[in-house]
Amino acid sequence: MKLYHVTTQKKARLYNQTGHIISPVRGFTTLLGAMAWALKVNRTVIYEIECNKAYKLPDHHNKYGEAWWNDENVTNFKCVFSADGDA
Repeated sequence: MKLYHVTTQKKARLYNQTGHIISPVRGFTTLLGAMAWALKVNRTVIYEIECNKAYKLPDHHNKYGEAWWNDENVTNFKCVFSADGDA
């Protein structure tokens, strides 16, 4: 499943250094949903992630996308948005 994970610039650097995102990893079904969440929580980087064990969250949804969480580390990810430049 493809999700969009919202994070900080500091964590984005850590993801790139280690090559993975440690579980649980939350994300939205749409990029627009992730962008709306990023504005709400003041985070500036969005990654597109591929995950295999995703479960729908009971909350955190917005009108632009559903929120899910993944129960394993993510190794397949790419930056799709960074307000701070390349992440």
